[in-house]
Amino acid sequence: MTRPPAYAAGAGLADLHIHSLYSDGTLTPEEILALAAAAGVSHLAITDHDTLEGTRRLAQLPIPDGLALFTGVELDALEDGLNYHILGYGVCLYDEAFARFVRAEGELLEEVNRQLIQKLSADDARITLPDYDAFTYDQHLGGWKALHYFIHKGLTSSLQEGFSVYARYHHTYRCVPFPGVAAVCRAIHQAGGKAILAHPGRVIPAAALYRVLDRLCSLGLDGLECYYPSHSEWMTEACLSYCRAHGLLITAGSGCHGSFEATQIGDPRVRADQLVLGFSSIDKP
Repeated sequence: MTRPPAYAAGAGLADLHIHSLYSDGTLTPEEILALAAAAGVSHLAITDHDTLEGTRRLAQLPIPDGLALFTGVELDALEDGLNYHILGYGVCLYDEAFARFVRAEGELLEEVNRQLIQKLSADDARITLPDYDAFTYDQHLGGWKALHYFIHKGLTSSLQEGFSVYARYHHTYRCVPFPGVAAVCRAIHQAGGKAILAHPGRVIPAAALYRVLDRLCSLGLDGLECYYPSHSEWMTEACLSYCRAHGLLITAGSGCHGSFEATQIGDPRVRADQLVLGFSSIDKP
């Protein structure tokens, strides 16, 4: 059972963009729920990269009084050669067509890493694709498989240093055929959800913001993540103004990855009643 879509209510904080250890975070859904309650969060979603496992686990947990939980996922889209992240909220977690779509996204995401491993193997005999495929790591440490493999092989000394390997080989998400924004939005809509552009300020230059938003919103976006820790005050206000002018949904999120990155659950301290949500929360059983 779900509640009808509504504007967010209440004065608690909203954090609708959190990553668990099911993707590249360090926290379990149980730990996320406890930290959110301690931080004064009243509206919460786990939005793992290209997997539904974190939000499925969250949906199975007892819902504390005063806390609204939402299903969520963060999907990759490739449009005009750029990688955009689309947040899907209020999606049916057991819609098989959507589950297949998300699994395919996860396979593409890992194929990005496998193709980098192939590039590395041409320069370093210690690196092979079969060796990488057989490698395992502790997901509680955050990050993803390739970053841990680089450390295992002595290429890097930290997870964060692993980002430099991608840059050194000029390796980007353009190497695999991620679906476009329209296809991602359509999949989210067919699963009963709403499609929100994650952290616009991280991917769209300020000078091109309105032009790019016009283009992306024409492809099926329902709203923007206006509040995000790395957004400047100007970017936040520009996104809010755009949403209000076009009748779009307004969300907020920390992008928290646990100890893998610096942001904390509850950042950037936005009240739920500052948002406009048009998707349903998970109801108590």
